[in-house]
Amino acid sequence: MKLQDFVQDKPILETEQLILRPLRKEDVADLKEWLGDSSVYRYWGKRPGKSDLNPELLFQKPEKPTKSFHWGVVHKQDHKVIGDMWVYLIENDRMAKVAFRLSPAYQGNRLMTEALARVTIFCFEETELQRLWADVHVQNIASYKTLEKAGFKREGLIREGKMINTYCDYYLYGMTKADYIEITDKGLPPYEHCERFFRKN
Repeated sequence: MKLQDFVQDKPILETEQLILRPLRKEDVADLKEWLGDSSVYRYWGKRPGKSDLNPELLFQKPEKPTKSFHWGVVHKQDHKVIGDMWVYLIENDRMAKVAFRLSPAYQGNRLMTEALARVTIFCFEETELQRLWADVHVQNIASYKTLEKAGFKREGLIREGKMINTYCDYYLYGMTKADYIEITDKGLPPYEHCERFFRKN
């Protein structure tokens, strides 16, 4: 399949502990529990916007068809939306940026590493993307450790660069499809038990 195949209908992805699916109106109560928490934006590059503080605004307008993806991260055990994940800024159907947020109450349990690994599998197995990348504030240790545990490589340091609306030092991380193939061929964590998610040719 190709990115074009997902313009109208976004996929639902699953891991052992999580379900990644498009957000819906019924999620507003869950989102309000953490989306306005100031700690979520400490290294985000901008302050919370109107839709972060009032998530019901996310659903006032019909979503436009796009090749980008925005999933809510649902914790199976609690049946709550505890985070979100993007694949966006897609260039020539070849490379895309990833970004993620997680409720402070659920941090430190490798849940986002699990989600990121599943999204990586989807991108490289179900679309034509050849590269994923992310930027992360140098002080955001939890986020860059998440990227590293999912197999992303630190590719550089941008000094006093602009990350969304904030000027700061930040790292660039990336993974190519060749990197991904090497990781999965070796069965490295967190991909060692993910065979059932791979596309069957």
